[in-house]
Parts: sequence; structure tokens; C-alpha cells
Amino acid sequence: QNEPSATVSVDSESTFYPAILPMQPSSERGQVPVYLEVTNRTSYESVHVYWVDYKGNEIYKGSIRNGGGIWTQTTYIGHPWTFRKGRDDRQPTGEESVLLKYVPFRIIPTVPGAETAQHGSFNGPIVGIQRFTLKDVPDGFVLREGLSPVCYVEDSIMPEPPLTRTSEVDTSSNNNNNPWASVKPFSPTEMTDAIRWSCLQMQREDAANPGRGLTSAKRLLQYLRNICLHPDEPKYRKLRTGNRICMETIYNTGARGVLLALGFEEHLGYLEMGPGEGKTLSYERIKDVSDAMEAVSKSVNLIENGDDTNVHDRHVIQPEGADGFGRAGFGHADGMNI
Repeated sequence: QNEPSATVSVDSESTFYPAILPMQPSSERGQVPVYLEVTNRTSYESVHVYWVDYKGNEIYKGSIRNGGGIWTQTTYIGHPWTFRKGRDDRQPTGEESVLLKYVPFRIIPTVPGAETAQHGSFNGPIVGIQRFTLKDVPDGFVLREGLSPVCYVEDSIMPEPPLTRTSEVDTSSNNNNNPWASVKPFSPTEMTDAIRWSCLQMQREDAANPGRGLTSAKRLLQYLRNICLHPDEPKYRKLRTGNRICMETIYNTGARGVLLALGFEEHLGYLEMGPGEGKTLSYERIKDVSDAMEAVSKSVNLIENGDDTNVHDRHVIQPEGADGFGRAGFGHADGMNI
């Protein structure tokens, strides 16, 4: 879980939201190790790193110079860390110096193309890895929720939601209650990235629980194929989330991410993709679905047959603790859990 501090601007006034973690304010006795690698690409000369001990006290552990400085540490699941703007005295003070609060909750299963494991000491266990980079938020960009985090976390394995330009937000009188609701949908590149991540997640689910990800991917392929074969029939673009099979194989898996990336929305117990009754999917939408089918098919092949390079196979040894969906992960300091 990762929580950057953030600000939100309304009528030219900024409100600071401190980074607040939803769980343990202190370390617990760790059993599962995780290797951290954090890079500083911010404009701050240095970022100071603090471990939160068993009594909730921040203990200074090191600093990361800007310009690509790297800090590494083996820690444990359930141990919080705080990243602060550099100060000469290295003493933690106030919430406004906090860039990020981080707690590793789970180990990410490793899959071909998104490796998250490394060997520990000689004959030791394989340890899960979490790598991320702290970067400045470009001027004129915010999160889609309207917050302007004090830093942006770049993570190639479990990416953060994309930033959006403030100019893309409709602040007209009709949207004063929630101007962020009118932010433009994902761009084609963002949609492709989201589908790719969701396919990797199904592979992770299969690595952690053999057969689960494969079942999800094949079920999803069936749904997508029906959409392409029947673009004029809305019933194929509507899934009841209360259905047991849908819940187990689609809604609670990476397959849902593919559907959301394609434009499905949750409404009154259903996942639906427009347009409605009497309307046919456009050529562009059909092509998006077809492209998603190709990506899901590749994931099915990887799960069943392994990597074409033969460097990996579906029996890749997983890092200790890689027992299901999760990340050693991220969120934002507006009370949301991501």
C-alpha cells in the first residue's frame, strides 16, 4: 500500500491532504521478506527514508540522492516506511514533509515479462521484489480524482492510474458538484496498457492458484468472441455480476480489468458496454474488442505453454509469499485505497 501526500485546488485555494495509511501505523513481526528498490527522480536534492518501528516511531535508514539515486532494502510484509523531503537534520517533522507512506502487504507473483523475484542468499529462499521510482508531477497534471500528489509513483509492474491534464476537466456550472466525472475516457494507449496489465494479472492469478487464471482468461475470451460475432445484440454486452460464474471467473479477477478498459461500466448489478437497445457497435469498438481478444489469447498460450523463448515455463518458482492477488503496493493520500 502506497500513499503519497496530495493537494486539491478549488477556486484558487489549495487544501493539503496528508498521506494516511488504512492499516498498521507500526511494524508487526514479519515472516515474509520483500526486497525494495526505490529510485529518486524528483527535484528534491534528497529523499530521506524512515522505517516505522514496532512502537510507531520513525527510524532513519538512509537517503536517496536525486538524479537517479537508488535505495535498496530487504524488509518484511507488514512493515511501514515513510519517504520524506530531505532535511539537513534528518529528523522527521510534520506531515507536510511526507512524500510517500508505504506498506508492503503482499508479494506479487512473478510471470514472464513481469518478473518480481530474485534469489536471496546462497540456497536461501526466492524473495519478492518491489521496484518503483519517485517523480515530480508535471505542471498542469492531476490524478483523475482531482488530487495533485506531491510526487508520482512510477511502477512498471503495478502501475499507478494515469495523470490527466487539468484542461481536460469540465468545470462548467453543470458539473460543479463533481467536475472530475467528466474527464475524458482513457486514450487508446492507456486502454492498451490497461488490457496488458489485466492479462498479466490473470497470469499472476494462475501462478498463485494454478487453473484459476486460465479459467478466467478462457471465459473472458468466450464473452469477447460473442460480442464480436453479435455486434448488434446488446445482450452479449451485459453481464450480471451476481451470477456465481461471472463473479468467480470475471468480476473478482483480472478479467474485469479488460472489460473496464474496453468501456464496460457497472450499473444496477450488471457490467454493461454501450450502445443500448437497437444500436450496433461501431467498427472502432469491434476492433478494440478484437484486439483485446488477441491479447487474452496470448495470455492463455503463455499460461498453458510457457514463454516461447523457453527461458520460462508455467512452473516458474514463485517468491516466498506469492499466494494470491496483491501488491506490495500503492494508493493515494485522499483516503482512497488503490
